[in-house]
Amino acid sequence: MPPAPRPALRRRSLLVGGIAGLTVAAAAGEAAWSLLDSTGRGEPPPQAVTGPVHMQIVAHPDDCLYFINPRIARVLAAGAASCTVVLTAGESDGRNSRDTTGAPDYAGYAAARNTGLRRAYAHLATGDSESPWDRTCVDLDSGQQVEICVLRERPGVHLVFCSLWTNLGRLTGEYTRLVSLWEGNLGASLVLPPTDSGLGESTVERQTVRETLLELLDRYQPAIVNTLDPDPDPVAGPRIGAEQRGYSDHIDHTAAALFAWEAVREWGRAAAVESWRGYYNRRWPGNLGAADRDAKGRALNVYAWADGLDCGDPVGCGDRLIAGPDTGDTYGTATHPRYHAAVATALLDGDLTPITVQGTRMRVENDLSWHDAGGPDLLPSIAVAGTRVFAVSPDHTPDPDAHTRDLHCLDLTLGEWTSLGNPAGTGEPARAIGPPTAADNGAMAVVAVRSPDRGLHVRAKPLGGPWTDWTHLDGRMIHDSPAAVATDSGFIVVAATPGGLAAWEWSGLGWTTRDLDLPHVGGEPGYIPASAVTAAKAPGGRLVIASRSAGSADVVLHLGRGGSWTATLIALDGGILPPTVAVGEDGTVAVACDDGTGAPAVAAVALDRLEHGPSERLGPHWSRGDIVLAKRPAIAFEADGSLRLWAIGADGEVYTAVSAPGDRPATAWAPALRQGD
Repeated sequence: MPPAPRPALRRRSLLVGGIAGLTVAAAAGEAAWSLLDSTGRGEPPPQAVTGPVHMQIVAHPDDCLYFINPRIARVLAAGAASCTVVLTAGESDGRNSRDTTGAPDYAGYAAARNTGLRRAYAHLATGDSESPWDRTCVDLDSGQQVEICVLRERPGVHLVFCSLWTNLGRLTGEYTRLVSLWEGNLGASLVLPPTDSGLGESTVERQTVRETLLELLDRYQPAIVNTLDPDPDPVAGPRIGAEQRGYSDHIDHTAAALFAWEAVREWGRAAAVESWRGYYNRRWPGNLGAADRDAKGRALNVYAWADGLDCGDPVGCGDRLIAGPDTGDTYGTATHPRYHAAVATALLDGDLTPITVQGTRMRVENDLSWHDAGGPDLLPSIAVAGTRVFAVSPDHTPDPDAHTRDLHCLDLTLGEWTSLGNPAGTGEPARAIGPPTAADNGAMAVVAVRSPDRGLHVRAKPLGGPWTDWTHLDGRMIHDSPAAVATDSGFIVVAATPGGLAAWEWSGLGWTTRDLDLPHVGGEPGYIPASAVTAAKAPGGRLVIASRSAGSADVVLHLGRGGSWTATLIALDGGILPPTVAVGEDGTVAVACDDGTGAPAVAAVALDRLEHGPSERLGPHWSRGDIVLAKRPAIAFEADGSLRLWAIGADGEVYTAVSAPGDRPATAWAPALRQGD
């Protein structure tokens, strides 16, 4: 069964500093914890929250700050509770300095990083980095001992330190990274007690980590679970920094994500799951606007001890090794969710029907209730073409050669599932598939995924015929989710690439590919999007492509076909989700994403406003919704011209908004449906 409904996180709460009906029992929490000193031992802290909990499962103390924030800042500002689980000690070479001549102090450096993270969360949750914490070491039923830290002023904010020693190989010469524990090549990992912690020395086996995560999930009952990227993209160009061999992310990030997904899938009660890109952010333009960069940067500065504050801890008050003094010039300027399209719509019997992935299960609206659609467990990203829904079913196996990421198709009219497999089969290459895209022109359906090396793989289903085999379409390496559209002459698939955009087109005689040289606003060629792109068919055989503009959160709409395109910028003050776009029969172009508070931002623009050439710039046309988002909105026009939107809120529930033809997009969002069995 899906989780019980929770109070929505409303955008207005950001403005008044509290949420009616979503409160943290601060008085009860303080009473329970005031008796414990900073390194006490005891039972797990009481759960003094009545609203949704967001749980982050990460490898190192700064992962959530670099890769998930500013999402964390938004939900904390909206009043949500938070629990961040840090699997490793993050001890590196044991030096809290770039001076490599000093003696290593692994326990001291681990303690300094944990102190930095506590200070950063205190800053995010209260505005005061020195807001005190209560800390205790807890023996879990799994057999693992962890340190749980509770922010005294907001006792719904918890940090859980597991402190696995992953760089022990620097002393032993053996490979002891977290991935070895995941894959079963390491029998057990030693725990490294930080200098100021009450944790004892012990060893932790792979099964213990799994059971610990299940126990924490069951205890905190999170509505939203955030993980790192289980399937990082292959390296494009030279390796940078601590990237693992072949993949553009740290090996500990990937292992932590695989552990997290294994637990989340087995637990099965998260309303929404998101994975966040790691080091690959450095290979995209920055996608954060000034406000988001500032919020992210301030938290990182606190973590990095950039303020030089004397916290009284002799091992240090933060991580001096972080590039600063601000968000840095690498992956600090970008935050990219991996699976942002977890809600979509299909036209069934003349009605728009919402479809979503809750946790790992696909659910479809039927008789005003959500119903499980059957089929396999899925990643939370779906594509719809006609009456078919496409999604990827993963097996996050410890055996690298046994990975599966198979594409599945649900025919909504028949209720039947079909496995379309993976063009790379199984193993490491299969992990490159990414989220699917699909389109249907009435005579044929097409589905496309990323190829393991570069370009696309497609399968097609003619009306009344079977699915074709996978066909490889060569072309540019794709950054993220491609977008397929049925056109007057066939199909087009567009996608962001490291150098701009690429297009693959089908006209009935075969597929062709080309670079799509879109202009910047102002007319200069060579536009490179800072997000995944989405596209919609427009009158006159044209296409509207929506994306985020590099170095800002602004949304750019490109209108055109062939080699003739205009670029229109709609200024926006923040947001991290890629935009989605729809075009109505009357030529209204609607685009939706999130803003700097996490609220839905929706704009409706007449198509002729996009035809004035590359110098056109629109002022703010956004209608701001009254909820906080966890996933990108789905957007569609009804037959009468009404604009309908659906989105997953920060409490994990699906919300909807509707506006009449010609009206501004609605700002009031309501629960989409009552819960079904």
